[in-house]
Amino acid sequence: MSINWKKVLAGGVIAGVILIILNSLAQFVLMGRFQQEMNSWIPGATEHMATGAGVVAVGLILKFVLGTLLVWLYAAIRPRFGAGPRTALYAAVFVWMLVAIFFSDIPMIGMMSVVTYAMLEVMQLAALFIAVWAGARAYSE
Repeated sequence: MSINWKKVLAGGVIAGVILIILNSLAQFVLMGRFQQEMNSWIPGATEHMATGAGVVAVGLILKFVLGTLLVWLYAAIRPRFGAGPRTALYAAVFVWMLVAIFFSDIPMIGMMSVVTYAMLEVMQLAALFIAVWAGARAYSE
């Protein structure tokens, strides 16, 4: 069976929208902690962070790219594991583990506390699962 790319893109858009919403929610919940911990690491750090329409646009585009990659991964492993939430969870956990490993040095260098990092990672795993499952619902071969 070959991957239905139109359905992957449609599911990717759905997953991207969900990632945008859930990421915004996570930022809203943890923003105070982020600012406090960043400023304790480097005083005034949050004042020098990139902001503006360009940063927001890149962030939005990247969420759609991530959503599409999640649905593509789901479509790729679906023949082996079957359609359903379990396969969506496998895809979400795989991507989450890669990202968590890649960013695991953040608490090690003191940029963020382990507690805040753990809270963020739990929220990210939930967001990835919800996004890939919603996007996978739009996918069929």
